[in-house]
Amino acid sequence: MKLHTFATLPLAVLLSGGVAMAQEGSVSAPSVATSAEDRRANVSLAPLRIEMDGEQRAETLRVFNPSGRAIGVQVRAFGWKQENGEDAFFPSNAVTVSPSIITIAAGETQIFRVVRRDLAAQGERRFRVAIDQLPDPELMRAGEAQARIRFTIPMFFDRASAAPVKMGWTFGPDGLRAENSGEQTARMVNVSVTTAGGQPVPVDITGLHYIHGGSALQWPLEGPCTSGPITVTALIDGEEVNAQATNTCS
Repeated sequence: MKLHTFATLPLAVLLSGGVAMAQEGSVSAPSVATSAEDRRANVSLAPLRIEMDGEQRAETLRVFNPSGRAIGVQVRAFGWKQENGEDAFFPSNAVTVSPSIITIAAGETQIFRVVRRDLAAQGERRFRVAIDQLPDPELMRAGEAQARIRFTIPMFFDRASAAPVKMGWTFGPDGLRAENSGEQTARMVNVSVTTAGGQPVPVDITGLHYIHGGSALQWPLEGPCTSGPITVTALIDGEEVNAQATNTCS
C-alpha cells in the first residue's frame, strides 16, 4: 500500500486564466486580494506525481476539501509535450478519469481513479492531470467574472523502460541552455552557475523545471557574458549534479 502525504493548495479568486503547477510539493496559486474569507476554498492533493510502469493499469488521486463549503471539481488528463522550450497540453484518449466531475462536500475526500487505456509501451509517455475548481454560482457578484482555477500534476507511463536522463549544458551570449539527450524527463531544481573561481554567474533561472527527453530549455543572462570555465550545479531527479558547460563566450 502506498502512503501519501496531502499537500495543501490554496485556491483563491484568480484573474482569468490563472494556472498553478503542482510539482511534488506544496504549491500556492497566485491570487488577487479579497477581503471575504468565504470566497476562498482549499484543496489538498495526493499524490503530486503519478507513474505507471509495465502492467500497472490504474492509480488513484485523492482530493480533500478542508474548507467550510462544498466545491465543484473537474479532473481530466492531457497529453504533454514541449515545443521550443514551452510546455503544451493536448487532448488525449489514452487516459480516463472517474469520476470526471463532482462536488466535494466540506471536510470530505474524493477519490478519483486514473486509468490508462493502452498497453505498456517502450519509452516514456508524458501527461498532465488537471484539477479544476469550478466557479461557484453562490459566490458570483454583479459585474465580476469568476475564473476557473487549475492545478496540474505530472504523470508518466513506462518511464522505467526509457533511457535515463543525459544532460548537456551550453553557456554563451544567449544564456544558459540545458539539453536532455536521454529519453526520461529530467526534474530539475536549485540550478546555479559559477566561474572556475567559484563566483556566481547571474542567470535568470528559478524554481522547478521539467525537461523532456529530446528537449531543451534556455534561460537568459542577467549580466555580461563570462569567458573561461563555467560550472553548472543542479539537483536533477533528487541527485546533485556538477557539470562543466561548453562556453561560447569569446
